[in-house]
Order: sequence, then structure tokens, then C-alpha cells
Amino acid sequence: MGFSWTTFLAQIVNLFVLVLLMKRYLYGPIVAVITKRQAYIEDKVKQAEQAVQSADKQKCELEKQVTAWQRDRQTRLDSFYAEMTALRQEQTERLQLEGEALRQKMQDDLNRETQTKQLEIRDMMVQNFMALSRRVLSDLSGLAPMSQSLVLFQKKVSALSKTEVATIRKSLQKTGRIAVETSDKLTDKERNTLAAFLTDIFGQAEITFGQQPDLILGIEVVAGETVLEWNLKTYLDLFEGNLNTALAGLIVKE
Repeated sequence: MGFSWTTFLAQIVNLFVLVLLMKRYLYGPIVAVITKRQAYIEDKVKQAEQAVQSADKQKCELEKQVTAWQRDRQTRLDSFYAEMTALRQEQTERLQLEGEALRQKMQDDLNRETQTKQLEIRDMMVQNFMALSRRVLSDLSGLAPMSQSLVLFQKKVSALSKTEVATIRKSLQKTGRIAVETSDKLTDKERNTLAAFLTDIFGQAEITFGQQPDLILGIEVVAGETVLEWNLKTYLDLFEGNLNTALAGLIVKE
């Protein structure tokens, strides 16, 4: 089988359709909710500012009353003025503190909600990207030969230390069986070559072959109690973990 431009173009079209649907039905509603929440917070801030202005007006009225009372009874008005001044200052400070606390609380709530929405969007993007990647690679696995995967696997096994090989040989003495699973069906030649290679490395054992498409262009060998593998699924899982870690770090920095 060869490379299919029709399949490739269909995948590209699917990707663009996915992006357009996410933009229209996911990102738009979330922005609308955030905008509505921000407008609500700004309205509350305006109400707090109006309360401060009202307190200032009360201050002016009280000052006028104190001035009028001072003309008749200076002693009593001095005492009253001192009390009203203290009360006015206390009310002003209290309103300012409450207004600042309310403004800060609303700002913190908005920041938390924004970060939560960003995290949800990024998680959804990661999941969709990984799902698309796995699907594309899974579709392509049937088109690509297993020969290169077998070569890479043999290199990995050849790089084992003498101690590791000895441990596997000892384990095989108990089970006497090597199970081979591949993403694609092997040819008779590939089976014979791989069987000879495993026998040369680990010694005589019963070798069985099976097929496991989830490996994605890869091979998994269970020799005794040891699992040896090479496949793209492992790299995809590692990439997904690293991407999630990076996005989590980015959210914390923001």
C-alpha cells in the first residue's frame, strides 16, 4: 500500500472543521460568560464608588450643620464637632476598606474563573490533539512496514548490559516462553529473523507471535518476567505527559 493523498487531505479537512467547531461552540460561549461576569463586577465596583461619594456628601452636610451650631453654642458645638469628625473619619475609612475589599475579592474571583476556563480550554485542546495524533498514526501504521520498527527494537535489545541479559536468561529458565506482540502482522521472513535474534540473545525458548494494534508501529516482547518494547504509543504517552506538565506550569506563572 502507498501514501494516499485523499486520506491525507481528508485528515486536514477534519482538523480545520474541528478548529471551526471549537471556535464557534466552545470559545465564543466561554468569552461571553467571562464578559458578562466582568460587567457584573464593574457594576459592583461602581456601586461601591457611589457609596463613597454618598459618604462624602454626608460629610459636607455635617460640616455645614456644625458651622451653624458653633454660632450659638461654641462649647457644645466644639464637642459635637469632634465627635462628628471622628464618626465621619471612621465611616469613611470603613467604607473605603469595604470597597477595597469588595473590589479585590471580585478581581480575585475573576482571575480564578479566567484561569479555570483557560485550563479547561487547554486540556480540551491537548485531548483533541492527542486523539487526532493517535488516530493519524494508527491509520498510517497499516501503510508503513514493520521492518524499521524491528531494526530499532533489535538495537534496543542489543544495547542491554550483560547483567540485564543474564537476568532475563535466568527468568526464562522458569517460564521457557517468549511472547511477541506487534502492531502489524509479520511476514514469515520477519518472524524467522526475529526468532533467531531472540534465541541468539536469550537462548532457546518457546516463541509465540501475536498482534496488538494499540502498539502503533511497534513491538512488545515478554521474556520471562521482563517486558521489552519499542513503539510510537510510548512516545505519544510521554509527549502527552510533558505537554500537560508544561501547560500546568504556564497556568501557575500566569
